[in-house]
Amino acid sequence: MFAASFGKYKNIIISIALFLLLDASVLILNFYMSFQIAEDAVGVNLAGRQRMLSQRTVKSLFDLNYSMADEGAQSDALEELKATVGLFDKTLRAFDVGGVTRGADGSDVQLQAVRSLPGREAIERAKVLWKPYKASLEDLFATPDEKMPLAITATIAYAQKNNLPMLKLMNDLTVDLENVASSKATTLRTIQTVGISLAIVNFFIILFHFIGQLRDGDRKLDIARQETKKILDTVNEGLFLIDGDLVIASQYSKNVPAMFGRTEIAGMSFEVLLSNLVSAKDMETSKRFIGLLYREEIKSNLISDLNPLREIEVNIPDASGGFINRYLSFEFARAYEAGAIKNILITVNDVTDKVLLERELAQVKEQTEQHMEMLTGILHANPAALGRFVEGCFAGFERINVLLREPASSDAALREKLNEIFIEIHTFKGEAGALGLENFQDLAHKFESDITLIKGRDEIMGDDFFPLVVQLEKLIRHAETVRGLSDKLVAFGRDDGARSSGMDEWEHLQKLTQTVASRCGKDVELVTCGLTEVSLSDEHKKLVSEVSVQCIRNAIVHGIEEPLGRVANRKRQIGRIELRLIQTSGKQIEFSVSDDGQGIDYEAIRRQAAESGIYAASELQSWSQKQLVSLIFEPGFSTAGDASVDAGRGVGMDVVRERIKEFGGRIRVASRKGRNTQVTITIPQSLPQEIAA
Repeated sequence: MFAASFGKYKNIIISIALFLLLDASVLILNFYMSFQIAEDAVGVNLAGRQRMLSQRTVKSLFDLNYSMADEGAQSDALEELKATVGLFDKTLRAFDVGGVTRGADGSDVQLQAVRSLPGREAIERAKVLWKPYKASLEDLFATPDEKMPLAITATIAYAQKNNLPMLKLMNDLTVDLENVASSKATTLRTIQTVGISLAIVNFFIILFHFIGQLRDGDRKLDIARQETKKILDTVNEGLFLIDGDLVIASQYSKNVPAMFGRTEIAGMSFEVLLSNLVSAKDMETSKRFIGLLYREEIKSNLISDLNPLREIEVNIPDASGGFINRYLSFEFARAYEAGAIKNILITVNDVTDKVLLERELAQVKEQTEQHMEMLTGILHANPAALGRFVEGCFAGFERINVLLREPASSDAALREKLNEIFIEIHTFKGEAGALGLENFQDLAHKFESDITLIKGRDEIMGDDFFPLVVQLEKLIRHAETVRGLSDKLVAFGRDDGARSSGMDEWEHLQKLTQTVASRCGKDVELVTCGLTEVSLSDEHKKLVSEVSVQCIRNAIVHGIEEPLGRVANRKRQIGRIELRLIQTSGKQIEFSVSDDGQGIDYEAIRRQAAESGIYAASELQSWSQKQLVSLIFEPGFSTAGDASVDAGRGVGMDVVRERIKEFGGRIRVASRKGRNTQVTITIPQSLPQEIAA
């Protein structure tokens, strides 16, 4: 069986295996080359230090010569000279034959012997110069104080003569090591480029193979459905009534006797009718099930799954004295008279052909579901939506890049630059989260953490922005990789009109709600009204999406309680968020986001404002609720305890306010403690000139 299954899925298994092998190979080579480059970087650093040590040796010799009259200074100069000579010699030996030397941070570093021809040549020539130089220095260290001046003079003479050649050789070694490292970096980039290209090609091979399998499965499913429909259209049901004593009524459909191999069933007990068809245990279960149906307080749809006769196999006697094997399905429904349950209507279907077909369908369905699961694992998002997101994120990255390049020298200007970058990244993170792109969301969250770390410093310098450049480069690389796939997927979506036409462009809000609620340990449902009914421009749609993402996060994190808390407050365990969009008679668009949570905690806002030090506690005591609500629109203000993916950065509502201003709109917040919070945005239907342009 395994061999047959392997043969059936051979191409898929081989393609996936090649895909995994390719990824693993590229990953292993990446790790290996990265380690090599890291070692080369250490070598370049230490080679550069050799140049410095050769200079320091000459300097120490002169310091020793000038300090002969001062015993203390002479001792210090001599110790420095010994340390410098020892470190230079140890490092040179490590470059020559490999070994351990001291790194720039004082820890031991393992160096591999230099293998390149230019590097070997530089080392060999350096050894020729260093050997007599070292011998002269060691003689100097062993010379008595009274003979020290002559020894110093001789050593200085040698140093002056050979210092520049030694310096040039160490410089040649440094350049050679840099060239080796650069060559490995180029090789690494080539490996990555080739690996990614092959992975993409293999991905599309798998994709197209899956599509072919899916189409074949769909074709089989369509054929099976048509056959099933024809069969069901010609099947005659058996219908009869039973009373509370399980006695069959006098009226029943003409096919009932034939179904059970009897000539007359009126007045017969239902138990007798099934006596030779089902086991005693199933009969007792059936009687209890029918008894439950006669109880008014029990909902019939809640116990329908308990039906023991949903599908049974029976042997019906035929005219020749033999038996016919059939499958019968029993369905039970209450028959009312004067508002009370009078009888139970039993519907019997001969589902023999249906059962056999379902077995075949189950096999086809199982295969199709397997294909769909594998394909869904690759296509995590709507290809068209993913394409729009990727293009939009590049525009945001360009704005961040412009901000990073803008000159700024004062601390205030640098902090303002950080705030603007933070807003761009926070908006990007929200859009990525709404689409379920967790990888992008995690990278953006790390970007935000780096910005927060920089903002926490007493003084910000231009060099502090370097980690942000690195983070931006990571985002751009990921986006470029995804864009290549997205373009193909969007094209595929356009070709498959049936697939793309049914997609809900607001579906990402539902996914966002469930994702954030799950992270917060809450049960939340999202109800929308008017999103698909009101005609919106692309700019208005983008605004509504951005505002919805932020307000949904705020509602789940700050507003809606945990399930146990809601139950304790006599609320539904599942929290509710409503998004409503209407077009008013005054050519305005009104958009509201409301939740049935605990409302705005004004005291928490007051405490947080006082702790921030911006306002005095005494001043805040006299503030109205309207004044306190205005603080949630201030940059950097948040009542969340710790920063997370969904809250705590103090960026979000201030961005919403600025975006609303751009559209010439206004925003209102209403809240009842313990009941609900509603954010209402009103914007003109016509776009401002600067946005329309």
